[in-house]
Amino acid sequence: MPQGPQIVTFGNIQSSFILIVNLTPAATGAGLTVEQTFTVPGLQVGDILSVSPQFALTTLVTIENARVSANNVMSVAFNNSTAGGLTYQSGSFAIEVNRPYPGLAMSSIQ
Repeated sequence: MPQGPQIVTFGNIQSSFILIVNLTPAATGAGLTVEQTFTVPGLQVGDILSVSPQFALTTLVTIENARVSANNVMSVAFNNSTAGGLTYQSGSFAIEVNRPYPGLAMSSIQ
């Protein structure tokens, strides 16, 4: 099987890649879900993201959602369901980016 990027002749994903970035989240207040923004060069509006910490979790704050809110800007929603303010750990995060072909929206598998 060939190594490296492959051209796919079906579907609507133009490219898919993994970025490894260091993030330093701010505190999330008790009982709140707060969206925080981070600069990630190369992201484009419309990219579909999945964010995973690359370390063992030691806090009760969770990642609820990640999206591209503007070119080069990732917005991550952190949820703190405890009774006290907490901060998600700083460190290395893997960001899976799926970039759809522009103008090729699909509503079913073909």
